Amino acid sequence: DTATLVRVHLAKIRTHFALRPGDILFRARSQLNDATYVADLTLSPGVTRVVAAAPIMVVRVRPPAGRAGEGPPHGLTGLDARYLHWLLNHPQTQASLRAQSTGHSAEILRKGDLEGLHLPVPPPAVQQLIIEAAGLLERERQLRRRLLEERFSMIQRQLLRHAEADESAAENDDPPSRTSDAAQGQQSRTWARLEGI
Repeated sequence: DTATLVRVHLAKIRTHFALRPGDILFRARSQLNDATYVADLTLSPGVTRVVAAAPIMVVRVRPPAGRAGEGPPHGLTGLDARYLHWLLNHPQTQASLRAQSTGHSAEILRKGDLEGLHLPVPPPAVQQLIIEAAGLLERERQLRRRLLEERFSMIQRQLLRHAEADESAAENDDPPSRTSDAAQGQQSRTWARLEGI
């Protein structure tokens, strides 16, 4: 969301520094060195370019070679940026990165740490299947989390409703079920103390 970004005025900036859809933002100075995929980049009014701040590395998959001297280094043809994004966030990759990180108060990763990673690059069709399966898995996790949160809230409301019902019964001098007079008095005093907080 470019509307929430910090706006700066730069006299000159090289074109390749501007973020593009398909770029991967990688947190190099953090307890969690996770990556974020830039799927879309709709600029807000008054914003001409978006650049990453210094602690964030930009990983960009170059397109296949079109002319001599162009194209991705190390023969990385057919590498899908979405697959690379998933792979960078994989627990095994994250463990490898943590082993290479340096720093005191915050973990710091250098460009060489990323460049030194050995990552599997399957055929494009397999990458696409992994991307789709990982997306479905993440969607399932979000739905499960939401379901658990809604279930927790529902049970909490029901428990409070029972507590309020018991208190109303005590105010109406109804005999409480399975509760002694001493326990009922203790409950009333506890309620009163909590009201005074």
